[in-house]
Amino acid sequence: MIMAKKADVAKEVKAKIKEEEKAEKKKEEMAAEKVEKKEETKAEAKPKKAEEKKEPAKPEKKELKKPEEVLEEKVLTISLREAWKAPRKKRAKAAVRVLKEQLKRHIKKDTKLDISVNKAIWKRGIRNPPRKVKLNVKVYKDFARAYFVE
Repeated sequence: MIMAKKADVAKEVKAKIKEEEKAEKKKEEMAAEKVEKKEETKAEAKPKKAEEKKEPAKPEKKELKKPEEVLEEKVLTISLREAWKAPRKKRAKAAVRVLKEQLKRHIKKDTKLDISVNKAIWKRGIRNPPRKVKLNVKVYKDFARAYFVE
């Protein structure tokens, strides 16, 4: 009798599992149908919007600007003595500021520092920037760019 009950219970469990699987399949099919309907409505809506707006075609890629012609090239050695007057934990930052001021005095144009200059100043940390920096400065029409010289 106990064996018969176990067999009946097992059959009931299997039947429930099959019903759940069927229900899951129906849900998946319904979800797929909803997605198809949405895609169809989007496909129908797109041509209408495109006809109404008629936007101009966008360029594929931006063209890189050609480098401007170098008007002048100088090699300068700039002392960063003023930076050593700053507090110990602010010296590298002060060195960059002093360097920009000195370049502005010498070049008389807006100057931009290359990454190599910044790395050279910060190489030994914030407390101990170099005393002097040797730079290669290229002067263009509107601005100048400074590069670190080894």
